[in-house]
This record gives sequence, C-alpha cells and structure tokens, in this order.
Amino acid sequence: MNFEPERRTGLIVGALIGAALGAMTAHLLMTAPANLKPGEKPKPLDAKDLMSLTTAVGMLIRKLDDVRRRT
Repeated sequence: MNFEPERRTGLIVGALIGAALGAMTAHLLMTAPANLKPGEKPKPLDAKDLMSLTTAVGMLIRKLDDVRRRT
C-alpha cells in the first residue's frame, strides 16, 4: 500500500499505541486480583460494572473518531 508520509506515520503511531494498550490490558487481566488473602474469593462482576466498562469503551471510541475526523 502506498500512503502519504503523514498518513503512514499516523498508522504507525496508532499501531504502537494500540499494541501498548493491548499489552497493558493483558497484563492487568493476568495479574488481577493480586491483593487477595489466601482462600479469599474476588468480588464477582455485576451488571453495573459491565455497563460502566462498556460506556467507557464507547466514549473512548467516540473520542478517537472525533480525533480522526479532525485530521
């Protein structure tokens, strides 16, 4: 693919940011919860947790789209 230098740089930066965020998320998911006492179970997820997470991801995607439209 032949891209303009600015677009190619943007794609590379976006890919690096995405890779870093993905690696950090994987690390968090693999190590959590680390502060539990032996025999203690983690608090289960409920609908409120999932809705707030979904809302946050939706806002992030919307913000990324706004940034994309400005360039």
